[in-house]
Amino acid sequence: MDIIAAQLGAGYNAMLGRALHNAAVPVANATASYWMDDPPFPSVNLNAHPLPDIADYVIIGTGLAGLAATRTVLEISQDQRTEMPLRVVALEARDVCAGATGRNGGHIKSAPYRDFAELKKRLGSVAKAKDVLRFMRRHVEILKEVGREVPAGEVRDVETVDMFLVQEDFEQAKMLVDDLKKNVPETNINVWSSEEARKRFGCNDLITGALSYPAGAAFPFRLVTGAWKALVDKYPELVLLSNTPVENISIAAYSPQHPYAIKTSKGTIRARHVLHATNAYAPSLIPRLRSCLTGSRGCMSAQDGGATFPTTHGNRSWGTVYQPGYDYMTQRPDNSDGSPGDVMVGGGFLRSRLNGCDSLGVWDDSQRDALPLVHVRGIMPTVFQPNWGGGGSPTAGGLKRDWTGIMGFTGDNLPFVGPVPQNITERQNTYPGAGVAGVEGSGEWIAAGFNGHGMVWAWLSGAAAAIMMAGHDKLNMSKVPGRPAGTLDSWFPRDVVVLDEERLKRADLKNLGQQLYPLVETES
Repeated sequence: MDIIAAQLGAGYNAMLGRALHNAAVPVANATASYWMDDPPFPSVNLNAHPLPDIADYVIIGTGLAGLAATRTVLEISQDQRTEMPLRVVALEARDVCAGATGRNGGHIKSAPYRDFAELKKRLGSVAKAKDVLRFMRRHVEILKEVGREVPAGEVRDVETVDMFLVQEDFEQAKMLVDDLKKNVPETNINVWSSEEARKRFGCNDLITGALSYPAGAAFPFRLVTGAWKALVDKYPELVLLSNTPVENISIAAYSPQHPYAIKTSKGTIRARHVLHATNAYAPSLIPRLRSCLTGSRGCMSAQDGGATFPTTHGNRSWGTVYQPGYDYMTQRPDNSDGSPGDVMVGGGFLRSRLNGCDSLGVWDDSQRDALPLVHVRGIMPTVFQPNWGGGGSPTAGGLKRDWTGIMGFTGDNLPFVGPVPQNITERQNTYPGAGVAGVEGSGEWIAAGFNGHGMVWAWLSGAAAAIMMAGHDKLNMSKVPGRPAGTLDSWFPRDVVVLDEERLKRADLKNLGQQLYPLVETES
């Protein structure tokens, strides 16, 4: 145990060093994500516009958060019917949606029993935990609304099944379910014994029990690129530029109306407001975040379940749970010829050589990790055989594609959403009136650090950031597809995700180490 603790301690301290000193920028030669094959909306990467000189809003990042923010500020502008169209520029370092959103597992899932328990402990409040849980779970319906506009996004309801490999973990989960139902009685979770799980879900006797409950799933890349295509078509004033990395942000001289100078590979643009919707990459432009937000490489795969895998028609997802880790799986809807869709399998994070330490503090998704991949390739046949594989396909029961992606982790497992104070950006905007829209004079904003759960955080966080940027957070806003009705605070847990000096302390990455690796002693 001492040897293991020493190895983890050394690995974790090395991770802290990488987080503080490595470059948090997207690499150019990322692994090829299955989701990004044959994009139906390639025109979103045509870059029909040159980089403008000025903009009202510059959105950095084109995943779920950046898309939701852009869509929201444009909708607000349309409602206001101003004489001059709002000038919005969205920038992406690689192709549109080529970051975490285009590389994840497609789950729209909160594990409510586990999330509620963790939120209660982290926030010290049952009421706040309930609010955050309801916010996360709201994303299924919200993304279904967006998905109705983009059928290729495959947004759908699923029955999700958490399958437990260890009896002790299952018994603990059942206690968490009891506590959740007592506090959030509208939650619907079914408990299945090992025998019941085998009969209902087709797993084998390695599963000691299961929990099932409603969730969602999607084809995230096609959903996002389809929604971007609709925005570009609807708002000709919108400038969407892919393969345009941002290199630096500074305060522009003699530019009180557009004080931020955003230097890109294609020139410099001045803006009134800047939103960092870059998840793990935010520290590259806000260096003070390096100690509390870091990248982490995750492993994903597409697999062929074969003829013997239980038929789901894309209406089920799964998780295998083994404390402290878990894996996640979805199946796409049936193909046009009626054959089953591919099974998307990710996880194995703690199965790396240093139990995940060597995957944290990493922003390079051009590399693949052998040990997590071994786990991800083997988990489905392990828990489903003999109901896995079979049939005439040469890929039946096997791997079709594997790739990696970069998640963003904070030290308190909560994202950063809202204004970024000048003492954190370390960019002093001293122009008169600069403090009207932001905090301490800042016109910089953030929606990032989603801790591997972007599908149940990113969209509404991006929308919330846009509402705050526009100064509409006190208004009682109407319901629109993809956004709730009411004032911002009626549906968004603003006080939980705010970014200030106290939050930086709580989100210090050393706290993450204590959560994941309680045996580890980190350097001070």
